[in-house]
Amino acid sequence: MRSMARLLLAAPIALLVLGACGSPGAPPSYNAGSWRLGLNVPSGAYTQFSIDTVAGLVRGDGQDFGLAGTPVATIKVTGVESYPSIALVFDYSSGARATYFAQFVGPSELLGTWSFPGQPPLDSLSARQ
Repeated sequence: MRSMARLLLAAPIALLVLGACGSPGAPPSYNAGSWRLGLNVPSGAYTQFSIDTVAGLVRGDGQDFGLAGTPVATIKVTGVESYPSIALVFDYSSGARATYFAQFVGPSELLGTWSFPGQPPLDSLSARQ
């Protein structure tokens, strides 16, 4: 559990350091808008969230959906962006916390690793909605 907490603290710091060397041509808020995470999850479960970035800090909220699109929980999203990388933390209304470390693979797609306590990490694709 301590290693997960250290990872959650270290990733944003690392991205902020990388941000100092960021791409000058990157849009100021490349990730702004609504996203759907979990497009490749066989159960059909997914997470819908809206985010925006100001000075590299990401903020937003969303909803988690289970089987057959049933709402499961509300989510607060925080993180950091250093184009083309983004690190997001999802705080669930249930108290659970998940992370998503991804890279932009196009203007409307993110590809990265989704980690949720008690489950193995999952490579996951997100698309702008």
